[in-house]
Amino acid sequence: MNYTILFAILNLILFSRLRFTLRDKPLSETGDFIRLTLFPLLIIPFLSVSAGWVVLIIYLLLRPVINRLFELSSTNLNRNRMDALLIDILAVGILASPLFALQPAHWIGGFEQILIDLFHPEGSEGTINWQICFAVLFGFLMILNEINLLIRYILERLQLAPLSELHQQQIDEKQFRTGRVIGFLERIFVFLFILMGQYTAIGFVLAAKGVVRYPEFGNRNFAEYILIGTLLSVLMAMGVAFIVKLFI
Repeated sequence: MNYTILFAILNLILFSRLRFTLRDKPLSETGDFIRLTLFPLLIIPFLSVSAGWVVLIIYLLLRPVINRLFELSSTNLNRNRMDALLIDILAVGILASPLFALQPAHWIGGFEQILIDLFHPEGSEGTINWQICFAVLFGFLMILNEINLLIRYILERLQLAPLSELHQQQIDEKQFRTGRVIGFLERIFVFLFILMGQYTAIGFVLAAKGVVRYPEFGNRNFAEYILIGTLLSVLMAMGVAFIVKLFI
């Protein structure tokens, strides 16, 4: 398995899916599906021409159609988007396997040397470990969007609605988006601390969030919602970080 190529393709796919981050309704604009197509295709010039290369192009061109089918209904939208990602991971995994033997283009070595000379003008020789770079980037992209979809799906299945003590009703879209941004930052810090081996620092992240949310913890429903969401968020960020550490 060529993990460098695997992570490179998946990262471009994850970049194209960032449009889902704050979108709770099905994508319908043509521009959205164009982005889903163009970002992954950026990998094509970096790969050698082969049978696997042709199959990859065909699959990447079919992706918008597959995603369009999953976006037809708002029912179970988060689950549908995760199913689409699972198809991407399986397809790219097969294409990056020895079965199709995707290989980097012949000019990559020269491009890598240019980067080394740019950041090390003394002329020191060496190589860039692209697998580590792409694996860490893969982890970041997973916790930014994909883990968010999974958490929202689990909360939906548990029938947990975000409540505010101040309004005793479902929180508005602005508050909901603010909560998501807090969740993004929370997972980023947890992810970084795990990679650096600073496990105890995770406690400070949880404590900071608790201080911010403390005034509303009088509402038991809201407190339970925050607790479950936070634990899920931290647990999944830790899981992604430990998986990434296997490849670095």
